[in-house]
Amino acid sequence: MSDMRHATVLWITILLTACTMTSTPTPPIPSSPVLVLTIGPTSTPNPATATPEGPCTGTLPEGFVILGYLPEYRTLNPEWGACLTDLVYFSADPRPDGTLDTSRLSEDTWRALRAMKAEYGTRLHLTVGGWERSAGFASMTASSQIRARFIENLLAFAQDHQLNGVDFDWEFPQNDGEFENYIALLTEVKAAFTEHGLTVSVALSADNASTMDLSRFAVVDRIHVMSYDRGNYHSTYNAAVEDLNTFTINGIPRKQLLLGVPFYGRTIAEPHTAYSYQEIISLHHPPVWVDEVDGIYFNNVGTIGFKTCLVREESYGGIMIWELGQDTWDESSLLRTIYKIATQGCNVE
Repeated sequence: MSDMRHATVLWITILLTACTMTSTPTPPIPSSPVLVLTIGPTSTPNPATATPEGPCTGTLPEGFVILGYLPEYRTLNPEWGACLTDLVYFSADPRPDGTLDTSRLSEDTWRALRAMKAEYGTRLHLTVGGWERSAGFASMTASSQIRARFIENLLAFAQDHQLNGVDFDWEFPQNDGEFENYIALLTEVKAAFTEHGLTVSVALSADNASTMDLSRFAVVDRIHVMSYDRGNYHSTYNAAVEDLNTFTINGIPRKQLLLGVPFYGRTIAEPHTAYSYQEIISLHHPPVWVDEVDGIYFNNVGTIGFKTCLVREESYGGIMIWELGQDTWDESSLLRTIYKIATQGCNVE
């Protein structure tokens, strides 16, 4: 297969087997080499009629991660566990005194997550920070003593809630001093958590390369590459290739990188109003290879499948999803598409 990292023009044929969406004719297959994705419906249209084996079957490549974020304002669908290796509950706020504000997070949801973990083996994580939830980082990380207190509190929470790891999302350090303190925090958390078999991840954008030395983030186990909200056409395939390259040329091993994909679209024109993938499918019923409708750019089944192929064929760590509650749960599901392509692979002709 040619090196997908440097591809400029890519064609995709979506073969929908026994799917109601095949009533719309597919575009002609180009004469140049094509990557053929066979994306058919899975065995069940919704959780209510799920068969015992669930909607996602097959064996993932060794070490391949399918990770999805669940914000606290969404309702958990336990059936996601059949298709995920990891789920991240979003989010808790770091306080300047080293304590953790978890008031947004529901204990009922934690119990449901642990039940999902028991049934499917899905690894559970907690995000600390996030957009407009990062105000406490600067003060907390500035003191080694407060960092130590924070790590102690975070570890206790992780153990109490049977977590497999924690995820950090500081948006954003404002100067070199804050960046150095962030790296110190991540390094210290990694040392403490490794002793207990817990992983540490961090969410970053390729844009961070302009203000931070990305190579320093190799101290964590995984980097979640936020390859979305980038320009008017905010999450193209070519942008995904470029974003992953930005991290690899800064010395981050491919296996540490999870490609972030959006389960939402945005209007191409500013102010970039967002719509969930579920809303877009329900309102517009676009064919699976269409990524633009009514002035909205999004990733449909075809592009999500192609991005999954990129990650699988080029030996990256896996796929990261923002966020699970925006998906459908029938044959148009993006999560189920990711699982199918990750397990069955891509054919090159």
